[in-house]
Amino acid sequence: MTQAYIIDTETTGLIDPIQVISLATAPTADNLAPCETAPSEVFFCPSKPIEWGAMATHGVLMEDLEGKRPADEACLPVDCTHIIAHNADFDWKALGQPKVKRICTLALARDAWPELDSHTLGALMYYTQGCTASTRDLLKGAHGAGYDVGLLALLLPILVEHFAATSVEHLWQICEEARIPKIMSFGKYRGQPVHAVDGGWISWYRRQEDPDPYLLKAFKRLGR
Repeated sequence: MTQAYIIDTETTGLIDPIQVISLATAPTADNLAPCETAPSEVFFCPSKPIEWGAMATHGVLMEDLEGKRPADEACLPVDCTHIIAHNADFDWKALGQPKVKRICTLALARDAWPELDSHTLGALMYYTQGCTASTRDLLKGAHGAGYDVGLLALLLPILVEHFAATSVEHLWQICEEARIPKIMSFGKYRGQPVHAVDGGWISWYRRQEDPDPYLLKAFKRLGR
């Protein structure tokens, strides 16, 4: 049985080991109908300090987490088969890489609207909901896990309609294709088409410790 959850995490930051301090989830029907229930959000106490940059982003203090369950207990609902998240790999890795399929709304948005200068969740809210004071007010609570899940619930139906997705599994398949890059996003070839990358660089990249599997797929499709 397929059960997808829109999720978002807040964490201690970007330095390993990354620990989850907040996990929000909202179930989504297999036909990707909009969520009708409010997101569930649970807080956790990490075993390391929250980094300054992370604290400035989500506003969670260590004192807010006193007495909460330890961070290593953060996990997805037991029936979860797919997660839907903005930059889904980050949340997935922070949660210990559970055995679920990832639907990344960031990758879908980049594929749907490549002309946009930004694909952050906030920028996409202005693009899809309108450049209005009401959208600005909507974003005032952004960067809290529960609040961001609510914003993703607004974005998801627009992406579903754009790609004519008929089910969670169908949207995952669309996302898997969207995640294969056409333009390089880093390094000496940043901004250039993937087919412009020379063989020597590709060989070097394959030897790296954690190469992007989707970029490797792009090279393989080119016979490189």
